[in-house]
Amino acid sequence: MKKINVKRLNRVLSILFSEIKEADHDDRDLPLRWSAMHMYTTSQIAKIVAIKRGLDPELSGLIAAMHDIAVVKTRRTSNHAVEAEKYIIELIDLYNNKIRYNLPEITEEEKKLIIEAVIHHSEKDIKTENPYIELIKDVDSFDRYLHGIKSEEDYLERCSIVFKELNIE
Repeated sequence: MKKINVKRLNRVLSILFSEIKEADHDDRDLPLRWSAMHMYTTSQIAKIVAIKRGLDPELSGLIAAMHDIAVVKTRRTSNHAVEAEKYIIELIDLYNNKIRYNLPEITEEEKKLIIEAVIHHSEKDIKTENPYIELIKDVDSFDRYLHGIKSEEDYLERCSIVFKELNIE
């Protein structure tokens, strides 16, 4: 079994967890504890599904870790996917320029993939040719299901995809 390198993901998660810890908990659509749990569990599930699909597990985990960043930053769920771009750019710039130390940079190509996947992750009803967009849509749906959130229609269909891939009936 090949070792996966997820040091950049772990560093980004530590940045996000620090920001959540310091954030104001008042007047939010979703509790910050939900955001922290969902960020972490989706990043773990994304790595598993990425390995199964032959995708980059660290890049998939980074996408998952950042997919709801606008919910944390704006306190709102509405339009959070499309509003995420500026927060992703800020986070990646912080990582690349101040916090990565001896770890590799998140490249411009990776940043574009992350932004594109995050911006489209809420469009569960639309199928794309981009495997990373499809991965985050599926993983987000699956994680919500695992947290006991009622899943219907497109969310349930995407959950079924992951269940089948993982040979869970």
